[in-house]
Amino acid sequence: MPDPLLPLSRRPALRAYQAHVLRGLLRAVAARPSAPLTVLMPRQSGKNEIAAALVACLLRTNAHEGGTVVVCAPTLDPQARISADRIRAALAATDPLVPAAGHSRSRGDSVAVGRARAVLLSANPQASVAGHTASIALIADEAQDIEEAWFNRQFRPMAASTGAPTVLFGTAWNGRTLLERAVEANRALDAATPHGPRRHQQASWREVAETLPAYGAYVEAERERLGATHPLFLSQYELVPGEVAGRLLTRDLLAALEGGHEPLSTPEPGERYVAGLDFGGEGEGEGEDADATVLTVARADASAGNSGVACRVVAQREWRGAPYARVLDEVRALDRLWRFERVSADATGLGAPLVAQLRPQLGARLEEFVFTAASKSALGYALLAAARTGRLALPSDDGSPEAFRCREELAACEASLASGGRLAWGNDRDHDDYVVSLALCLHAAESAGAPRVAVGRGRS
Repeated sequence: MPDPLLPLSRRPALRAYQAHVLRGLLRAVAARPSAPLTVLMPRQSGKNEIAAALVACLLRTNAHEGGTVVVCAPTLDPQARISADRIRAALAATDPLVPAAGHSRSRGDSVAVGRARAVLLSANPQASVAGHTASIALIADEAQDIEEAWFNRQFRPMAASTGAPTVLFGTAWNGRTLLERAVEANRALDAATPHGPRRHQQASWREVAETLPAYGAYVEAERERLGATHPLFLSQYELVPGEVAGRLLTRDLLAALEGGHEPLSTPEPGERYVAGLDFGGEGEGEGEDADATVLTVARADASAGNSGVACRVVAQREWRGAPYARVLDEVRALDRLWRFERVSADATGLGAPLVAQLRPQLGARLEEFVFTAASKSALGYALLAAARTGRLALPSDDGSPEAFRCREELAACEASLASGGRLAWGNDRDHDDYVVSLALCLHAAESAGAPRVAVGRGRS
């Protein structure tokens, strides 16, 4: 039988490391293994193109006999439908090389060649996927984002009666995902049977960089921006679990946040200042267990190189149980004193009308930040990156209640890696007001960016 990969491997779009992985997959698929095959690759390195090429090969080689490849992704739109487009593109590139009867055709969320077809499905637990049979193969894209129990209950049985191979594509996350559990098992099997087809395939970002120098430069810049031990960098590029061990900030990172500079009560001439404002409760008492409104003030320093704007905290102010009217008046007074270049304020829920009352004075300098699972995750990742790369620093501890509570909350802030690549963080008693205010202040500094340089018109 002719090698179905040959025309695909000659396409410029399928790079050497991709063709190597694909060839390994085809050998393993031909052995029809009972356990899932796995492919682990760094972010944006072309694993989806490999998956599309694999489906194209399987459809070509089964065009006469027929059968079905079931392809699933965490969502139907856009992920599964993007996968369908890639499969169509891979087939279209080779249509001129085969007889007309073997040309590809599409209908809805399926692609066919001869009597063989690929069906694209959503792996979201809310989707209805019953009734499909995978007689050629079962393929999961971005498998690290697919719920393991759901996949095993709804998708694995699709190949039970046919013995069709299952292939999981994706990247690392926290070591406990559907994909990573299968990768661990396959690595052990490959080590025990070194002469058989490899059950696990992967390419490192350094291998990708050998073919794509621009990719290597990008990853190196991400390493500088995030830090080499940042959970995102470890999982997305180094392909090792980026687990957070219960706390948002480790002891080393807490120590790294200590900047040693003195806190300020008034601004220094010529400096740029930003602030982060987290609203707490009103009229809930003034004890330590009361929710607090916290304002964090920092100097934004644009001399942080490629890692971004440095954020040096110079002051913090809290209000516990104070009436909102008083809090807003004092925030306005602090804005007149510090002349904030940017203020990021919590506009979630009851925060929205409070932020609106600050708009007349702050205008475009005020950024309304609405907390969702995704936006809080991004804020937490940014806080981690800034701590790891020295772009965020606290002033020396002056013995104030604010200095004590800020450090106490930072040390107690819990974190975990959730599904979909999100970082969940906070405190089970909601005592993270200082941490949220600090993260918002960092966000304000990075949003403000480098200072504007005035360019005057020269005299003739």
